[in-house]
Amino acid sequence: MVDIEKIEKRTVRSFYEDGLTEIALGLVLLLLGGYFFAMAAVPEDSSLGGILTVLFVLVIVSAGFFVNRLLRFLKRHITYPRTGYVTFKKKEPGPKRRVATAVVAMIISAALAALYSRAPSLKVLFPAVNGLLFAIAVLFIANRIGLIRFYVLAAASALIGFGIAAAGIGDIKGIGLFYLIYGAAIVVSGLAALVVYLRRNPRPAAETPEAPDAR
Repeated sequence: MVDIEKIEKRTVRSFYEDGLTEIALGLVLLLLGGYFFAMAAVPEDSSLGGILTVLFVLVIVSAGFFVNRLLRFLKRHITYPRTGYVTFKKKEPGPKRRVATAVVAMIISAALAALYSRAPSLKVLFPAVNGLLFAIAVLFIANRIGLIRFYVLAAASALIGFGIAAAGIGDIKGIGLFYLIYGAAIVVSGLAALVVYLRRNPRPAAETPEAPDAR
């Protein structure tokens, strides 16, 4: 009997084995970390701070566009010539799933806003909250594809977030520091995976046409 679930899991895992997804995502987190550090460095009453706040949506959209283009470029030039093209059937989320996602996001945002308004000192916990949320997301991916390094990255996210919070570095600066450290960790993980992938899957030699017999 064919284990369809196992085959699907192996197919999805093959998409992550080259480490390129981690490298692209890590670079985006580094970009966001730099952005948040710039936000923390600007005085609150500065007009530049207001501009940076408005530009946040543009930064998020640009980061998503950047990671998508970069990943496609790297896959096309590194992965596909070695192990072929992997594609997945896109499933449009149903209305119930979209509503559930929106509700969860609203609940988390409202809870954080309520905590901050009642006790501004809790801003020191923001890096820990980010670390925990990233840990849950990466753990979900790890359970789906079964790669050990993603379990390590999930644990690292929680440790980095709680470590920054324990050091008393909170608010925007703490979040920026979390993104910088965790982004660097993801890039290092991706580079290590890429090195292993390239060693296991050398690029096939280009076929040269045979010379006609000289008679």
